[in-house]
Amino acid sequence: MQNSTLKKYSFMGIIFSLFAIFFAILFYFNLISTMDLMLSVTYVSYFTGLALLYNGAYNRNQAHTKSTIINFATGLVFILIAIALLTYGLIFGKIILF
Repeated sequence: MQNSTLKKYSFMGIIFSLFAIFFAILFYFNLISTMDLMLSVTYVSYFTGLALLYNGAYNRNQAHTKSTIINFATGLVFILIAIALLTYGLIFGKIILF
């Protein structure tokens, strides 16, 4: 059972890392006309934070305490940055929902 959870954590960490790279590429090549720097950084920081949280869960199951703490703390910081950027963007009109 532990092997399947390790695979799940690895898979989800890779998927969210690829999402972060995908949104960076979308912004870099200007493939979506409505995606500006603010929205791109919000997406990238959110998906990077999720990937780090899954990496921390993987390390927790491998009993790597220091790596777990570092990944969880860094992932939480990235997600808080994404929340702050989303809130700022919505309040000041930098991010438009509809």
